[in-house]
Amino acid sequence: MIKNLTFVFCAMLLTNCGTLDDKTILIDAGDTKDKVLGVMGTPQDRQFQADQEAWQYCVSGAGFGYNDNKIIWFNAGLVTGITTYRTSVTGCTAGMRSVDWTEAPDLIVETRAR
Repeated sequence: MIKNLTFVFCAMLLTNCGTLDDKTILIDAGDTKDKVLGVMGTPQDRQFQADQEAWQYCVSGAGFGYNDNKIIWFNAGLVTGITTYRTSVTGCTAGMRSVDWTEAPDLIVETRAR
Protein backbone atom coordinates (compact mmCIF):
# COMPACT_ATOMS: atom_id res chain seq x y z
CA MET A 1 0.00 0.00 0.00
CA ILE A 2 2.77 2.46 0.92
CA LYS A 3 4.64 1.63 -2.31
CA ASN A 4 1.52 2.44 -4.33
CA LEU A 5 1.02 5.76 -2.55
CA THR A 6 4.67 6.66 -3.03
CA PHE A 7 4.44 5.86 -6.74
CA VAL A 8 1.28 7.96 -7.16
CA PHE A 9 2.84 10.88 -5.26
CA CYS A 10 6.02 10.77 -7.40
CA ALA A 11 3.98 10.56 -10.60
CA MET A 12 1.93 13.60 -9.54
CA LEU A 13 5.08 15.59 -8.81
CA LEU A 14 6.58 14.79 -12.19
CA THR A 15 3.45 15.64 -14.17
CA ASN A 16 2.98 18.97 -12.37
CA CYS A 17 6.53 20.14 -13.01
CA GLY A 18 7.17 22.00 -16.22
CA THR A 19 8.70 25.20 -17.43
CA LEU A 20 8.04 27.50 -20.34
CA ASP A 21 11.33 26.51 -21.97
CA ASP A 22 9.68 24.15 -24.47
CA LYS A 23 7.67 27.11 -25.81
CA THR A 24 10.25 29.91 -25.63
CA ILE A 25 12.75 27.81 -27.58
CA LEU A 26 10.45 28.37 -30.58
CA ILE A 27 10.77 32.17 -30.36
CA ASP A 28 13.60 34.03 -32.08
CA ALA A 29 14.79 37.62 -32.23
CA GLY A 30 12.80 39.46 -34.88
CA ASP A 31 9.62 37.37 -34.48
CA THR A 32 6.31 39.25 -34.52
CA LYS A 33 3.75 39.61 -31.74
CA ASP A 34 1.43 37.31 -33.70
CA LYS A 35 4.04 34.55 -33.70
CA VAL A 36 4.54 34.94 -29.93
CA LEU A 37 0.78 34.84 -29.35
CA GLY A 38 0.59 31.66 -31.43
CA VAL A 39 3.36 29.96 -29.45
CA MET A 40 2.82 31.32 -25.94
CA GLY A 41 -0.81 32.41 -25.87
CA THR A 42 -2.09 35.54 -24.14
CA PRO A 43 0.40 37.03 -21.66
CA GLN A 44 -0.50 37.22 -17.98
CA ASP A 45 0.97 40.72 -17.83
CA ARG A 46 1.65 43.34 -20.50
CA GLN A 47 3.54 46.58 -19.99
CA PHE A 48 4.77 49.09 -22.54
CA GLN A 49 6.74 52.28 -22.82
CA ALA A 50 6.93 54.13 -26.15
CA ASP A 51 7.99 51.53 -28.79
CA GLN A 52 9.09 49.01 -26.17
CA GLU A 53 6.80 46.33 -24.80
CA ALA A 54 7.19 43.53 -22.25
CA TRP A 55 4.93 40.47 -22.03
CA GLN A 56 5.17 38.26 -18.95
CA TYR A 57 4.29 34.59 -18.73
CA CYS A 58 4.41 32.25 -15.74
CA VAL A 59 3.98 28.57 -14.90
CA SER A 60 3.13 27.96 -11.26
CA GLY A 61 4.88 25.03 -9.63
CA ALA A 62 7.38 24.62 -12.44
CA GLY A 63 9.75 22.90 -10.07
CA PHE A 64 9.87 22.05 -6.41
CA GLY A 65 8.99 25.31 -4.70
CA TYR A 66 9.30 27.75 -7.58
CA ASN A 67 7.45 29.33 -10.50
CA ASP A 68 9.00 29.80 -13.95
CA ASN A 69 8.65 33.38 -15.23
CA LYS A 70 9.54 34.72 -18.68
CA ILE A 71 9.55 38.27 -19.99
CA ILE A 72 9.42 38.57 -23.77
CA TRP A 73 10.73 41.95 -24.89
CA PHE A 74 9.59 43.76 -28.03
CA ASN A 75 10.77 46.89 -29.77
CA ALA A 76 8.65 48.30 -32.61
CA GLY A 77 6.56 45.10 -32.51
CA LEU A 78 9.45 42.64 -32.91
CA VAL A 79 11.03 40.34 -30.32
CA THR A 80 14.36 41.64 -29.03
CA GLY A 81 14.94 39.17 -26.20
CA ILE A 82 13.66 36.90 -23.45
CA THR A 83 14.43 37.16 -19.74
CA THR A 84 13.89 34.30 -17.29
CA TYR A 85 13.44 34.56 -13.54
CA ARG A 86 12.07 32.36 -10.76
CA THR A 87 9.77 33.21 -7.89
CA SER A 88 8.82 31.22 -4.84
CA VAL A 89 5.56 33.02 -4.08
CA THR A 90 2.44 30.87 -4.20
CA GLY A 91 0.70 31.57 -7.51
CA CYS A 92 2.04 33.37 -10.52
CA THR A 93 0.44 36.80 -10.43
CA ALA A 94 1.60 37.56 -6.88
CA GLY A 95 5.20 36.86 -7.84
CA MET A 96 5.42 38.79 -11.11
CA ARG A 97 7.76 41.69 -10.80
CA SER A 98 7.45 45.13 -12.34
CA VAL A 99 9.34 45.53 -15.58
CA ASP A 100 12.73 47.22 -15.23
CA TRP A 101 13.10 49.02 -18.56
CA THR A 102 16.87 49.29 -18.10
CA GLU A 103 16.97 45.49 -18.67
CA ALA A 104 15.15 45.74 -22.01
CA PRO A 105 17.13 44.86 -25.10
CA ASP A 106 16.11 47.73 -27.35
CA LEU A 107 17.19 46.52 -30.76
CA ILE A 108 18.03 43.49 -32.82
CA VAL A 109 21.70 43.59 -33.70
CA GLU A 110 21.44 41.28 -36.71
CA THR A 111 19.46 38.29 -37.90
CA ARG A 112 20.54 36.09 -40.77
CA ALA A 113 18.56 33.54 -42.76
CA ARG A 114 20.38 30.26 -43.19
